[in-house]
Amino acid sequence: MQLRKPRRGRVSQALALMTANLLAAVGAHAQDASPGPMDAAQAASVTSDTETDLGYTRIDSAVLFYQEAGGRVRAIEPTLTATLNSNSGDVLSVGIVSDTLTGATPNGAAPWKQSQTFVTPAHPPSTTATVTTASGGSTLVTIPGTGIVSRQYVVAPNTLPVDTGFRDQRWGLNLGYSTLWNPSTRLSVGASASNERDYTSASFTAGVAESFNQNMTTAAASIDFEYDLSRPFFGTPTPFAVMSADQKGPVASKTVASLVVGVTQVMNRYWLAQLNYSVGTTNGYQTDPYRILSLVDPTSGAPLQYLYEGRPGSRIRQSLYFANKLAIGPTFADISARAYIDSWGIKSVTAEVSDRIPLTSHFFVEPEGRYYTQTAASFFRNYLVSGQPLPKYASSDSRLGAFSAVTWGLRAGYDITPHAELYLQGESYKQTGVTHPPGAIGGLATQNLFSGASATSVVLGFSFAFY
Repeated sequence: MQLRKPRRGRVSQALALMTANLLAAVGAHAQDASPGPMDAAQAASVTSDTETDLGYTRIDSAVLFYQEAGGRVRAIEPTLTATLNSNSGDVLSVGIVSDTLTGATPNGAAPWKQSQTFVTPAHPPSTTATVTTASGGSTLVTIPGTGIVSRQYVVAPNTLPVDTGFRDQRWGLNLGYSTLWNPSTRLSVGASASNERDYTSASFTAGVAESFNQNMTTAAASIDFEYDLSRPFFGTPTPFAVMSADQKGPVASKTVASLVVGVTQVMNRYWLAQLNYSVGTTNGYQTDPYRILSLVDPTSGAPLQYLYEGRPGSRIRQSLYFANKLAIGPTFADISARAYIDSWGIKSVTAEVSDRIPLTSHFFVEPEGRYYTQTAASFFRNYLVSGQPLPKYASSDSRLGAFSAVTWGLRAGYDITPHAELYLQGESYKQTGVTHPPGAIGGLATQNLFSGASATSVVLGFSFAFY
């Protein structure tokens, strides 16, 4: 959440609700180790100034257009949120989001100097769904003697293997309510649910914020519980089984529990500071059922087989978040930093800054920059080597590898009225990492083994409130 220009006399009144809402948001997303470009729901939320909208109903709407470079994932995501504010300070919010994703996504195999052919199940048993892809590069093949229909696709030499058949659609619903239990205590609860073709998630959040020191200080805590169900139509693969068109194992689930505690302090009339600590645990199925690793020849590096990845079934995450909201002359700056560590061996640091600059009484611009860097998970591998014992866990997912990412963005908005804003926001996101890791085997030494993404996103949004 980003603090907009506070209305006169409302800073103390807004403090408790701002803290409770921010803690709940951090708790709900505590499992995200590698932040990327902003989505439409986040973009819509930063326009909300509902904590100073007593008696008003606010409508936030936005649509995100997202495109990864190289013809990879493309997304269109509209979102709509209604927030009802009573004169007594109670707040009820309802949000819906839907997105459509198409394009290509890395399958986890290493590139090679010759073409590579991959095979996956084509569709659920007893169905005859037609398979199409963004590039038309898939072929349906019936495996002789089995009746199993597979989907095969070929990747060109010296090219990152991607599955061009990637497509999905998701919808989500978010509910939130907060109330003043007494003049200094605010309670908040929230629930969310989302559903994709092969993934379902539901979560519940509860928080409390207590103001003291003449409302200059607020201490807050929130908890978040989440239940996720992974159900690819071909089932969940056994880790390190050979990639095939066969049906796999049953659906699998995981649970997430997070706790966030923090304090927000009004340092002076121009400076608001916040410090949060979060800890979360995840238990259950955390493997990507679609991702594979190349099992390569120990001398030449040529791929011999493709094996499904496997990740640990438990994960503990911790993070420390420090944010500052500053009124600097006519501008309003947001400066934050986050340190993160987890039991998978990932350590990361995020630094972010933005500055809202009014150009006229109605028009503003807001440049932003974000830097992120992380170490690799202990089980990250670019590939596996034939003849060596298989590890207990392994994944080639670049999001679990060592990389850095830089985001540059610009937001331009127009305050149509004191309670209505139209804005356009653009972001450029680029990951960088080691392209040719030392010790690469044989011909792999000449291949670019980093599969990180570069992306551009645009968000168009409109926010207005009425009494």
